[in-house]
Amino acid sequence: MLTTLTTWPNRLNAFCLLLLCTLLLVQTAAAEPAPPPPFVIHTEPDNSRITIYSEFLHDEKGALTIEDISALPGSDFQPATRFIERLGVQSGHWWIRVALKNELDQPQEYTLHVLGSPHATLYQPDQTGYTLAETDQRIPGRGAGIRILLPTGQTELFYLRLQAQGYLTYGLSLTTPNQYLADQQLSNAVYMILTGGLLILVIYNLIAGMMGGGITYYYHAAFLLSIIVISLLLADFLPLIVPDSALLQPRLLFVLMLVALWAAAGVTTKFMRLKQHHPRLATLVSALQTLSLIAAVSNLFLPLGIAAYLSFVLVALAAVTLIVLGYTSWHSEAQGGGMFFMTAMLVSLPALLVCLAYLGILQTSAELPQWLMGTAAIEAITLGIGLRIRRIHQNRLQTQSERSEAIADTVDSTRRETLSRIGHDVRTPLSGILGMAEILGDTPLTPNQRECVSAIQHAGDSLLRIINDVLEHSQLSAEGADINRASLDIHDQVMEAIDLFKERAEEKQIELITHVHTNVPARVLGDAGRLRQILTNLIGALIRHGSPGELVVDVSMEPTGQADRIRFGFSGSALSDDTVQRLKDSQRQSESSHLSLVIAEQLVDALEGRMGTLQDHRGAHFWFVLPLPADSSGLHPTVKVDPARLEGRSILVVDDSSTVTRVLRHHALSWGMKVTACHDPREALASLRTQANINEPYDVVVLDHQMPGMDGMQLAARIHEDPLIIHPTVLVMLTGVNQAPSATQARNVGIHRVLSKPVSAPRLRQVLAEELGNERPASHEQTEHQPDPGLRILVAEDHYLSQKVIRGMLGKLGLKADIASNGREALEKARDTRYDLVLMDCEMPEMDGFEATRKIREWEQGSGLPATPIVALTAHILKEHRDRSFAAGMNAHLPKPVELNTLRETVVRYTQPGEDTADS
Repeated sequence: MLTTLTTWPNRLNAFCLLLLCTLLLVQTAAAEPAPPPPFVIHTEPDNSRITIYSEFLHDEKGALTIEDISALPGSDFQPATRFIERLGVQSGHWWIRVALKNELDQPQEYTLHVLGSPHATLYQPDQTGYTLAETDQRIPGRGAGIRILLPTGQTELFYLRLQAQGYLTYGLSLTTPNQYLADQQLSNAVYMILTGGLLILVIYNLIAGMMGGGITYYYHAAFLLSIIVISLLLADFLPLIVPDSALLQPRLLFVLMLVALWAAAGVTTKFMRLKQHHPRLATLVSALQTLSLIAAVSNLFLPLGIAAYLSFVLVALAAVTLIVLGYTSWHSEAQGGGMFFMTAMLVSLPALLVCLAYLGILQTSAELPQWLMGTAAIEAITLGIGLRIRRIHQNRLQTQSERSEAIADTVDSTRRETLSRIGHDVRTPLSGILGMAEILGDTPLTPNQRECVSAIQHAGDSLLRIINDVLEHSQLSAEGADINRASLDIHDQVMEAIDLFKERAEEKQIELITHVHTNVPARVLGDAGRLRQILTNLIGALIRHGSPGELVVDVSMEPTGQADRIRFGFSGSALSDDTVQRLKDSQRQSESSHLSLVIAEQLVDALEGRMGTLQDHRGAHFWFVLPLPADSSGLHPTVKVDPARLEGRSILVVDDSSTVTRVLRHHALSWGMKVTACHDPREALASLRTQANINEPYDVVVLDHQMPGMDGMQLAARIHEDPLIIHPTVLVMLTGVNQAPSATQARNVGIHRVLSKPVSAPRLRQVLAEELGNERPASHEQTEHQPDPGLRILVAEDHYLSQKVIRGMLGKLGLKADIASNGREALEKARDTRYDLVLMDCEMPEMDGFEATRKIREWEQGSGLPATPIVALTAHILKEHRDRSFAAGMNAHLPKPVELNTLRETVVRYTQPGEDTADS
């Protein structure tokens, strides 16, 4: 019993003591941090990746010391799960801890390699806690290589302190010092080989750019150079050169990434020629370039975290854009699209992987800088080959283009010379035909003979116009128009063009109507010859394809308000929709109308004008606008008409055409006349009687010849015979070319004047003023200057028919001339006799007119004699021949066939004192 009582208290005390010891052990265990699972070394490590044995902790404020960190419980640390831990965009300091256990027989020295954080610091355990690794423990190389000593059979816990560079990536490996140095040497060799290859490609692009390859090579060189530096920065090469580069490296990296983006965008724009083929994409890529430069400058001042996000995101978006653009170019079969898609993939995919990895989105243990440099080298070679192929292709195309252009120039020159020769050979006999016809027309002829002569002249003029059009077209297609601006009269230009087509228009029952608005200046500055060619070509084409009806030539100021621009419009019932369609068909079928329209359009362009067509409810309209400023010099006075003769006078216009009456009414009102218009002859006769009864008779009646029911002759006879119409009324008849009554017929019915339709406003005004003023027009011959019959004239001409024509024309002017059959004979006659004028043909045997003129001028200068006027009389009409004539020393250039009036004016101009003898 006693024994039992003493045993129980001893067991209770023992239990309490055991419980107390257990609690103390638990508390002690809780106070000391539990190390992570150690990496156990059983054999010699050979670059063993130990990242997955590590744990990391973010020190946001950077205030924790090694004592603070070593006292923290293990639950505060986050274990690593990959061989290279990519934590994305980060800032501040980070702590890494890793446990190592050496189970070999003796202590060993190893190298702990920290990849991605070259400025990492190591804290190693000792008897007092943890101490910072010595400087001599660091091994020079990329990253942080630190020598550590591991005792046998003990688990050693190491702490690493890392500084985020806007992003954080780290990897841990354990190896021996010798193996570490060997691995570093091999890795550095790979980088140096890649760097050398890329530098060679950079130099190649720079040389190619300087040798005329274009700006694409410079962009590509900048891109490759940026890739080299970016890759070396990511591979931690900068600390080898600049040890204290913890802040410099990320700033430089982010700026160079954006510079590479800018250069890649430049290569894209130039290689794919986006501005020419894809303007919208060019705008997008240009905006990307501008944004990259702005971001590059901003990254120098932004916090590292924001700068990292901005750089990686922009480059990633640009990489995706380049891939999409490359695929689109390849899929659309654009020139060089396949090559560009391949290079875009080679550049953009590695760049995209780098950005995603350093953003922490993609986890990979690949050596990304090496991949980036390798693919860049392949891309550079591929793009270089592509650029070289393109340049060879462009050079081949340029060579072919130059060869084709040379052939085209030769063909064009040959064609122009052939056409010029044909024109000369045709114009020479044609000059004889027309000259003889003109001489014959001034002789007494029967009506039938005169009609035949008129037909010969009309046909010859038509043939001459065709030849001139062909020569003009060949000249325009080769060199453009020769513009000669001078003072001209719009009315004269329009009427000269109209006169050529009056008979043709009557045959097709097309009535030509001209309307030059009163606000158009009387004289303007322009090229009279070119304007006349435009009008004749357009009017000829419109009449050729027009239908019976009216063709109105309307001349007005440009409605846009530009003071110096005049609009020429062509409209009327003769221009139907079918007419426009026939003209378009003629252009497709290369008919003669096509040549006329092409010449007109080229001349309008040469005169800096515009030309077009318009179709609306009123029908079809052709128009062209030319800059023709008003001539305010006053050197070319117009015919003066006393406005008092017309102001207040009453006029009756009788025409079945409402267009004609509207135009004549417009002009008469502008002259101050009182106008009445009638479309029916019976209505006009009634109006005349009414006005006579109220003692307000009409002063003038302008009546059409052909009108339904009663023609103009019948109406005039009724007016002449009516006993109520006793006031002397001036009757002016408007008639067609082939329908005009004879002078006796008109006089018998009281018609004072017969004018051919269409009549210009100045001509009608002058006729009305003369008739109302009881004045007869002065004889044209009396007002002309006549040459002096005693003039000594030399004609140098080898063609017998041309000699006869010129002598006949000079004979009609009362002049005689000596004849020279070639240039040498003309030179001898000019030396023997001082002539007042020389008419020189340009192409003659033995010596042409140019050489003869030069020798005459040389002889005159050597003898101190005044220069004899020499006028080129040739079948050549092109500008180059005129220039050659003036260069040889000639005073003027008259193309064959020459008209009698033109010849008279030329002789008077160069032989009478006081006349202007400047070159024409």
